[in-house]
Parts: sequence; structure tokens; C-alpha cells
Amino acid sequence: MSFAVSQILTRIGVPFFFAVAGYFYTQKLEKHQKVFLSYIKKLFTTYFIWSFVYLILEFISWGHTQIKGFIVTSVLNFLIKGSYYHFWFFPALMISVCVVTLFYKTKLQKLLFPLAIILYAVGCIGCSYYSVGIKIPVLSSIYAFSDFLIIRRIFLMGLPFFICGQFIEKIKSKALKLGNIKLFIILVGSIVLWLAEILLVVKKGWQNNIIITFSLYPLTVAVMLFLLKNPLPKFRKLSEKCRILANFTYYSHPLIMLIIKTFGSTVPNLGMFILTVAIATVIGLILSKFSKNKIVKLIAG
Repeated sequence: MSFAVSQILTRIGVPFFFAVAGYFYTQKLEKHQKVFLSYIKKLFTTYFIWSFVYLILEFISWGHTQIKGFIVTSVLNFLIKGSYYHFWFFPALMISVCVVTLFYKTKLQKLLFPLAIILYAVGCIGCSYYSVGIKIPVLSSIYAFSDFLIIRRIFLMGLPFFICGQFIEKIKSKALKLGNIKLFIILVGSIVLWLAEILLVVKKGWQNNIIITFSLYPLTVAVMLFLLKNPLPKFRKLSEKCRILANFTYYSHPLIMLIIKTFGSTVPNLGMFILTVAIATVIGLILSKFSKNKIVKLIAG
């Protein structure tokens, strides 16, 4: 059961996030809106604020003596790897925005989806079909690279799913003409195909991990289309509160855990989980009351 929850059910979360981000961003590009600078500025500001908090805590907690080395490493992590372990998606998202914008500026946006499929295929072979990929001459060098994790996160998962949002924007008008029953059948079929692929890969022992699989891509498209077909406008205010709560919980949970450990080092894992969720939820709900506030938008927007 734990494997199903941690290794299967949660796998669509990150792809869905990047696809949604790509959908709304490319939607504005298609309308020729100048959105690049404002989008990057907002991402960078939120990322910088939280990174600054964690870097100060890390510097104090671990007592770094090599200040110059710490600064250099921190800057490099900030730009590429992620300033803290859970912030990798910030540079991945910003790089995806830059790549997609460049393709639009050079009138090459039609090449984005083929590029996404190629990159995603390389990523899938290096994850779910690793035993096969490691035998392919060029790809094996990529998979054996010490920083393959960074490459996979940014260029083989983040960027392809961000471009997936553009693909959904392109096919939306035709796809949404399908009835709910047909879309539901497609969605269920995508889920079955995804689970069957995971079962096959794990049973054969081909995988290094099952973070991304070939069928996860069409599944993400199916989920997005089904949700676009069935919007819930009455829950717009509630969704805004949930967005702020979710963002704050994700950004702050390592900080909250660190504080709990400082004042209660003997807290068991279950207790740590419950306390972290409770504290993040309370603070997140309070912040959601001030969703229009500029500071709240910066730290949980």
C-alpha cells in the first residue's frame, strides 16, 4: 500500500503542475501578451525570499567555515539545482519558461512538441527502462553522468511537461467537443495503461525508478482535458485559498520540521508529520485570509 501511495499515486503531481503552468503561460503567448518578464520576476522573487531563509538557517545550523565556498555553491544551486532540496522545480520552471519563450520569439513554436516527445522519451528510458537505456552508447553516457538527476528534472521532465501545456492549449478546442462520457473513457483508459506499464516495468525489473513512464504523458493530457471540460466556477474563491495553503505548505514544511526538531528532538516520524501538517495548515489558512496582500502573494502566491 505504501508503495502504491508514494511511488504511483503521487507521480502525476509534478507533471500536472508543469503542464498547468505551461498551459496558462503559452495561452498568453498565443495571445501575443508580453508576459515573460513579469512571470520570471514573480517566480524569482518568491524563490529568492524562501531561498534566503533556508540558506541562513543552513549556514547557522551546519556552521560553515568556508564562507566563499558556501556562497559559490549556494549561487550555483540557486540557478541550477535548487537552493534547497524541495526547490528544484523553481530553476526547472524558469528554464522551461525561457526555452518556450525563445521558441515563440523565433517563430519556432511548432517544434516544441516534437522536442518535448524526444526529451521525454530519453527521460523515460533512463528511468523506467534503465536496464535498456544503459546499453545504448550515447544515452548511457547521459544516464551515467553524476548530475543526471538535474538533467532529468529540468530537461527530461520539467520542460516536456511544461510544453505539454502548450499541446493541450493547441488541441483543447477540438478535444473539448467530445462528450464527458468519451473523455471519461479516455481518462480511464489512460489510467489503466499507466498502471499496466508500471506493473510491467517493475515486474521485469527494468527500472532505475518509475518517476516517469511513457504512459504518464497521455495520462496528464487526459486529466487536464477532463478538468477543462468540467470547470467549477463556484469554487473559485475556495480554490484560491487552497492554492495559497498548498504553496505555503510546500515552501515551509522543511522549515517547520527543522523548528520542531530544535524544540523536540525526540518527536517520532508520525508525530513530526502530524505537527508539520497542522502548523502549516493553520498558518496557511491565516495567510489565505489575506490573499490580496502583496507580501502574502510573494511568500505563498
